[in-house]
Amino acid sequence: MKLAAAERYIRNSLESIYPTNEAVIMADMLLEHFTSFSKGDRLMNKEADLTQQQEVAIHKGVERLLKHEPIQYIMNKCWFYGMELFVDPSVLIPRPETEELVAWIISDVRASGYKVFSRVTADADETDLLKILDVGTGSGCIALALKKAMPQAEVWGCDLSEEALNVARRNGSALDIRVDFQGLNFLDQLQQKQLPTVNILVSNPPYIPIRDKDLMNKNVVEHEPHTALFVPDEDPLIFYRALAKFASSRLHENGSIYMEIHEDLGNDVVRLFSDEGYNKIELRKDMQQKNRMVKVSK
Repeated sequence: MKLAAAERYIRNSLESIYPTNEAVIMADMLLEHFTSFSKGDRLMNKEADLTQQQEVAIHKGVERLLKHEPIQYIMNKCWFYGMELFVDPSVLIPRPETEELVAWIISDVRASGYKVFSRVTADADETDLLKILDVGTGSGCIALALKKAMPQAEVWGCDLSEEALNVARRNGSALDIRVDFQGLNFLDQLQQKQLPTVNILVSNPPYIPIRDKDLMNKNVVEHEPHTALFVPDEDPLIFYRALAKFASSRLHENGSIYMEIHEDLGNDVVRLFSDEGYNKIELRKDMQQKNRMVKVSK
């Protein structure tokens, strides 16, 4: 099969269930991944022959896409905050909204004057100035992005899933970014004792009520890990309540909590933290003007 023919085959196949613009994008991604030819290379080499191995890989990739499997899992990679991350079905695919949460934290730390943005510092004690914990770390995207941006900060990530932690550690090793990833159930107060006292607590926890499952896209519901997505209908704020209680004793004075939230539960999250005694609460919209982030400060 020629390159140009492969591109037509992918697009025509995917247009049976995807909009044309999405089919075009996925065809580009799939071809570049399996042939290592950029779009420019493919334009100049339309009649180049694919190897048998490449043809088989492309056919299998299309079959998986037609079953609504996310292309990031097929390629085992995605981009987040300038980093190429390994991903598989044991972890959520990082979203742009989560990049906004990371950017908010970095901006606030810069404004605060913490000296954590350089690998070389004159004061050896500066590594003790900022400690960050990422709860429900998944692929490690948040923790790794923060550590990359702030090398002198001490960063931890925790998750219940050992499979997810393996992905996070793999990403940390590949990127040469040192984050301490720990396996534990954050909802268990006894296991929380393994965690450090920190200046910044950050989390993109499960927050989608199970009742919303039928309203979601197949590529998410049928392929991404449910434990990282869904919470009981009767207690959708279960993780935010745990974060509030943990922070009451394990967040340093003047510390902050940064959280991604369900767009429909912003006021409920604000009310929860207010009821828990926090009075510095900021609800922020994402780039799509949806309530998706909350910052709570001591």
